[in-house]
Amino acid sequence: MPFQPSPRLSSVLASVLAAGVMLTVVGCSHLTPLGPDPAATMPQPHHLRSPLVLQAVRVPQSAPVGGCPAGYVMLPGGGSPGMCYRTTGTRVTITSAAVSPVSPFRPPPPPGQQAVPVQYVFWLTVPAADAPALTAVTTTVTGPQRPQGPPTASAATSALTISVAGRTWGLVGFATQFTGRQLEVALSSRNQALQLQRILAASG
Repeated sequence: MPFQPSPRLSSVLASVLAAGVMLTVVGCSHLTPLGPDPAATMPQPHHLRSPLVLQAVRVPQSAPVGGCPAGYVMLPGGGSPGMCYRTTGTRVTITSAAVSPVSPFRPPPPPGQQAVPVQYVFWLTVPAADAPALTAVTTTVTGPQRPQGPPTASAATSALTISVAGRTWGLVGFATQFTGRQLEVALSSRNQALQLQRILAASG
């Protein structure tokens, strides 16, 4: 079953990038597909080559000048250079997942705005037992969501990081679907997306 970037990811991410915010939450999509039970057609999770840690973080509303604000640290490793963040204490470790290939995706720009950069996305499908923990960490970042509409205002300074094998990536965006079992990861760099996807690729 091919993976497609979620419509919610495209609309919210386009608005965010057009406003000049480089790292943000892009919302949470809970889709109810028609037809067969989606659980029966989902990719089957396997043990990952390396466990991943999803961590909810906060980022300053403006880019740092002369160092990070008090209480914040610079994102290390493979993440976005120059990004400051602080953890919120909400995190989840995932050891099994199905990992889709990386696909390029350009969100449509908001009306009257310039085209937004291409993003590189892939999906993680976690076991059903991990869905509550995944939902908990993503909800911490997005806040309670209305059935329709953009994330809450506080989400503009919240984000999600992925740490794998000693490296941390700051996500440009993410979305979830199928009762929290699937997480869409969006990065601005194709090389980073491919590297992270390969690190996570199931060993079995």
